[in-house]
Amino acid sequence: MRGIGLHKLTKLTLEETMDVLKTGAASSSMELPMIAMQGASVVRPTLFRVALLRSSALGQRLYLLTQDHLKAAAEALGQMNRRRVAARNDLAQIEARLVNLHASLIAMESFAHQASHDLRTPLSTISGMLQLFASRFGDGLPEKGHEYLNVMRRAAEQMDNLTCDFLEHARSASAEVAAEPVNLRAMLEDVRRDLQNGLTPEDMDFRITGPSSTVMAEPTLLRMVLANLLGNAVKYRHPERRLCVEVMLRSDPDGIETLTISDNGSGFDPKRAEEIFLPFRRLHASVEGTGMGLSTCAEVCRRHGWAISASSDGESGANFNVYFSNLHRARQKEQNNPIFSE
Repeated sequence: MRGIGLHKLTKLTLEETMDVLKTGAASSSMELPMIAMQGASVVRPTLFRVALLRSSALGQRLYLLTQDHLKAAAEALGQMNRRRVAARNDLAQIEARLVNLHASLIAMESFAHQASHDLRTPLSTISGMLQLFASRFGDGLPEKGHEYLNVMRRAAEQMDNLTCDFLEHARSASAEVAAEPVNLRAMLEDVRRDLQNGLTPEDMDFRITGPSSTVMAEPTLLRMVLANLLGNAVKYRHPERRLCVEVMLRSDPDGIETLTISDNGSGFDPKRAEEIFLPFRRLHASVEGTGMGLSTCAEVCRRHGWAISASSDGESGANFNVYFSNLHRARQKEQNNPIFSE
C-alpha cells in the first residue's frame, strides 16, 4: 500500500479527506470510512491517532497511527522502561559493590601498613639478639654454628627488607597526594648523590640530560619512585660491563613531562614486560629482592594520574618511562570513579 494516496483508501473525496486531516491534527485523532480492498469484507471506519511534527529539515509532517501501531509502540515503550529499570537496579548494585570494595581496600591498606610497622619491632629484636649472641658466644661455636648464625642473620635481614617494602607500598597506596610543584631535575640529582655513595666514577657513568622541569607531585612519593627506578639500575647492573645510566627529561606540546631512565644492565625478558609492575614479580632470581619496588612505583603513578612503562630487549639493558600528566585530570578521574577516591 506504500505510495498510495490516503484519499484513495477512503470513501471520501480528496477535499473531504483534507478537511478531516485538518480537524484530526487539531484534536489528535480522527476517524475515516475506509473502502474494502479486493477480496476483503466490509471495513468499518478506522480510528487514527494524529501527530503533527515540525522539522527544520523536513518541514511539517503529519503522522497517522492505527491501534495496531499504538499497541506496538506501547509494547516497545514498555520493554524500554523495563530495561531501564533493570539497568538502574544493576547500576545501583554495582555502585554498592564499588563502595564496599573501596572500604575493603582502605581496610587492607591500613592493615598492611600497621602489620608491616609492627613486624619490624620483633625483627629488630631478633637481629639484635643474633648479633649479641655472636659477640658473646661466637668464639666457642663450631664452624657449623657460625654457618647457622649467618643463615639466620640473612633470613632476618630479608624479612626486614620485605616488611620495609610492604610499609613503603602501603604508604604509597594510602598517603595523601598533597601535590605541590617539584623541581624534577633537582630531585634526580639528590637521589643520584644517595645512590653514588660507595661507588666510584669508574663503577658507574650517570648522566642527566634535558631541560629542568617542574611537575605537580607529592614530594615523598615522587622521591620513592625515582629511588626505586634508579636503584634498580644499580642493583641489576651487568657484571661484565661498566654501568651506564642515562636520565632524559623532555616536554611535549601538550605539557606532559616525560622522564626516561635507560641503563645497560641485565635487562629483562621482553615477553614479561606487562608483569614487571605486579607485586612479588621478580624477573631475576639471582639478585636479592622482594619484588615490591616497581609495584610501588606503579601505585604512586596511578594515584597521581601518571603513566609508567618498561621495555627491554633482554640483553643490552632496560628503559623506564614515566609520563607526568596534569594532576587536575587525575583528580577528576578519581572523583568520577569512587573506587579510586580518597
